[in-house]
Amino acid sequence: MLSKFLKYLLLLALLILICPAGAGKAEISQENPSAIQSLAEEKLLMPVLDKDSTREKEKETYPFTETLLTELEEEEIIGEKYFRLVDGEGRIITTTGRRIRPGDRYLDEKNRLYEVYKVKDYVATARYIRTEKLKKPTLRKTSSSLLINMVTGKFNRDRKASYQDLAQNEENEEWPRKLVAIYHTHNAESYVPSDGTHSIYGRGGIHQVGAALKDALEEKKIDVIHSENMHLPHDRGAYRRSRNTALELLQQNPDVIFDLHRDAAPRDAYAVQVKDDWVTKIQFVVGRQNPASVVTRRFAYDLKGLADEVYPGLIKGIFMGWGNYNQDLTPLQLLLEVGGHQNSRDAAEESMTLFADAVALYFYGIPVGEEEGVFPPRADKRDAAGGAVTGTIAVIILLVAAALGGFYFVNNPGAWERFKEQIKLYLGRNGLAWKEGYHNLLLTMKSIVSGTRAILVYLLMLGQLIRALFHSIRRRLKKGLK
Repeated sequence: MLSKFLKYLLLLALLILICPAGAGKAEISQENPSAIQSLAEEKLLMPVLDKDSTREKEKETYPFTETLLTELEEEEIIGEKYFRLVDGEGRIITTTGRRIRPGDRYLDEKNRLYEVYKVKDYVATARYIRTEKLKKPTLRKTSSSLLINMVTGKFNRDRKASYQDLAQNEENEEWPRKLVAIYHTHNAESYVPSDGTHSIYGRGGIHQVGAALKDALEEKKIDVIHSENMHLPHDRGAYRRSRNTALELLQQNPDVIFDLHRDAAPRDAYAVQVKDDWVTKIQFVVGRQNPASVVTRRFAYDLKGLADEVYPGLIKGIFMGWGNYNQDLTPLQLLLEVGGHQNSRDAAEESMTLFADAVALYFYGIPVGEEEGVFPPRADKRDAAGGAVTGTIAVIILLVAAALGGFYFVNNPGAWERFKEQIKLYLGRNGLAWKEGYHNLLLTMKSIVSGTRAILVYLLMLGQLIRALFHSIRRRLKKGLK
């Protein structure tokens, strides 16, 4: 009896051990392979690892090794075979050198969110999901290093500091540190009008665009680390090689990391006029394979929302596509597409100057305007800078008109008396307007309207002259500041 009991007990234990293993195998085998199969059928799945044990080891340490092409290749760029994202009616949403796949999402300049459901050749069709309401983020006067550490769980280098320890640091005079990091995964990317080619093997034009962002931030007393480490060649292994650079930058505990690129697209896809200057638009890229992509996307949304308030039209959109882009290291790492290869590098550098304003305001509360703590309004609102300038011009016109009127009456003593007599004749107690009734009143009103019209024409001409003078002075001051 005891032997039978032991036998059944051993059998039950064996079943308990076997069932979890079987369940695990079933769970793996039931994974939905449709997405991978569809990519393989489209000949987009291309392994990059060879038989070398070193590469195998890299794959183990870097689970997000890029196995899919994420951008156009050399021949495609030369042949201008760009990817076009269109809606259900064939209207172009955006044109880009990034490979678009089913499941990718795109938030356009007007914050309309689309999701790709079909890709054929170089045309991706997307369905409209909704229009996102990007709220103005809460601006802080302190460094966001604390925010980054809380999000990523990296409280400091030895990871032993507490929330209270870091919060106390904000009370120190050396806090905030204000540190931004910049690097370039694709060093060779360049701008045809300025560099003569779209790719230079070495430090391409994109490095000078990074230097422009560095200079603009440093003018605002923000420390910048601009890494010019090389990750050549420009292939699918570039992100694996640039990962070490990103890790080196993270050791310095920056508030944000920007990986600067330029897109491959026609000039019109990125050219935009902001105020009086032609610059390039900037596109944010968020990797869908990033485990913290929700936080990175929220960061991109917030930064775009703030940039839209400061410089409407500067941010082209947010591309949420296949890839990781080393954004798993920290959620506050953003890939920037600064213009396309057909735009000039000068325009890209100018856009970095504007983008620096948005970064400084977002992370450190440094205002774009002259008055600290005043949030700069949109250019299309009443209290915007343009409205202030118009009001100033109107005041100047009125003051000049009053001065001219005073000068005229001072130099013509009889004119003021004649003016008072005319007023008394028409509108006085016994004036013609009241004595001879409606007909004279109508004639009087016509005279007033005619005189007012002449004065308005005179003031308009004077206003145009003052406006031209104002713009001339503004341009000279701007050149002098540069």
